[in-house]
Amino acid sequence: MQSPSAPPSASGTSRCFSESSSSRPPQDTKRRKLRIAIVTENFLPKVDGVTRTLARLLEHLRAEGHDALVCGPENGLSEYAGFPVIGTFGVPLLVYPGLKLNFARPRFINELTRFRPDVVHFVDPIWLGAQMLPLVNHYLPLVPCVSSYHTNLPTYATLFGAPWLESIMWNLTRRLHARCEIVFCPSESTRRMLRGKGFENVEIWSRGVDTNLFNPSARDDNLRASWGCTPKPARLTGPLTPSVVPVDSKAKLLQYARKLSLRPSKKRRARGASISADLDDVFIRTPPSEPTEFSPPPSYDSLNDVPELPLSPFSLPPPAISPTECVVSQPPITAEEPESKTVILYVGRLSWEKNLHLLVEAFRLLPAPVRAASKLVFVGDGPARAELTGLCKRLKLDATFMGHQKGSRLAALYASASFFAFPSFTETFGQVVLEALASGLPVVGLNAEGTSDLVVHGKTGLLLDVAAVTRPGKHTEAGEVPPIPSVGEFAAVMTPTHPAFQQCAREYSALFERLVCDRTLRATMGQRAQVGAVCRTWYNAMDAVVQGYEDVSKRAGVARLNDEHMNEALLQLHARQFKPLG
Repeated sequence: MQSPSAPPSASGTSRCFSESSSSRPPQDTKRRKLRIAIVTENFLPKVDGVTRTLARLLEHLRAEGHDALVCGPENGLSEYAGFPVIGTFGVPLLVYPGLKLNFARPRFINELTRFRPDVVHFVDPIWLGAQMLPLVNHYLPLVPCVSSYHTNLPTYATLFGAPWLESIMWNLTRRLHARCEIVFCPSESTRRMLRGKGFENVEIWSRGVDTNLFNPSARDDNLRASWGCTPKPARLTGPLTPSVVPVDSKAKLLQYARKLSLRPSKKRRARGASISADLDDVFIRTPPSEPTEFSPPPSYDSLNDVPELPLSPFSLPPPAISPTECVVSQPPITAEEPESKTVILYVGRLSWEKNLHLLVEAFRLLPAPVRAASKLVFVGDGPARAELTGLCKRLKLDATFMGHQKGSRLAALYASASFFAFPSFTETFGQVVLEALASGLPVVGLNAEGTSDLVVHGKTGLLLDVAAVTRPGKHTEAGEVPPIPSVGEFAAVMTPTHPAFQQCAREYSALFERLVCDRTLRATMGQRAQVGAVCRTWYNAMDAVVQGYEDVSKRAGVARLNDEHMNEALLQLHARQFKPLG
């Protein structure tokens, strides 16, 4: 939902700093400039999780001084982030008009050969990737290839009524990714799924969030008033409890870092100043090692359980903050202060494969008084919007459709809601979930791939365990992670005509009711959610891919194609009657 061209966006300070900086090379090291060619099935101006992530990667490469070239569908763009974009024609899919079957063209290989890439990155290879991988291997045999898995494309065959095609697509997808040295995926649950399907060399390419944009301070009471919701009572607008401090002020957090001596010394920062400018033409400067954001330090009440020192006549001093002060408590609502409506927010593509039937049915099943005190807000657009709007009107549900939003307007929508509903089971990550958590919203979702990696059940949100509902005879042992059903199992159960669908909808509705009726629980979960999201920086997420590029380039033993290799490849092109296109 956020503009792809705009920068997107509970542990102690020292822990967050180590996580943020450990993935970065030491400050005084030098990193070679890379030339990255990207072959993608999908690109802007279509806006979805894949294109936004790809746009973010290109912006990161530009900021770090690398070079890139994009080969993908024709979209009217000749460049993005200063990098050339080469397009080709495609045939729209009947079942999914937003996607096309794109065809390779001779110019792709011609431009790739001239570009002399260090690495070729295939994004979600399935159709164009199947054509380009053999060509790249033949004409650029010394260049290593990597791939990234973003979308559960094979499972969409089942969702669109062709389950017989799913196994064929899995075999094709597995073979394509097997020709690459690294397969990036966005979450640990997706990696487990891919390994179970026979994929190898799978690494995590996570996502980040801009906490300067997505945070609770973006709340807009005028927006809430347009939904028929009263502003938040004054007694609920005070600071968070001492034990759960949000990262609202970067200055305060940097002050924490200075007290802990986490900032590099001036002497260390000055070491790179004398490096020759000639070397800077071949190498790029690694960014500062300090993080852009810190988590708050642990609260003093963590000393409560520390035993007395042995053989000592004195005890540890009492905690600076009383444990009772660290508990979120709110007085009951009085007659003079009526309860504001609870805003249940969904952000994402309005398409039935996002499991929106479950969301609508769960809202309908809320007890009448609870539903009267709730508001359902949809943000996004898609092929199901007209049908979804009509369904909500027929069921007489209090639902508002805000359309496609981005930037500060999108951030205000998140921060003005009460909690986030996300019933999708086809996500490999769920960027909107992370944006909601950073905005201080607890998330009510499914125990599914992607969502379960971001939401801790009972801590930062509530997750519906579909396996427990559909297989009540099987119980999970204490401490054991509940099993995640396959997409095929989800698709079957989430069909409105399936016998178990109504039971799942009732259970999901019960999770809604719990948060609607318990404002204290919402506040506590929202605070934890915001603190937990702050360490997911975009720099670390994007630089993980760059480090992968560096690794495969070193293993390949070639810095980049030299003139001899380039000329040989061009001769092969001419021999096969590939004519360069100016």
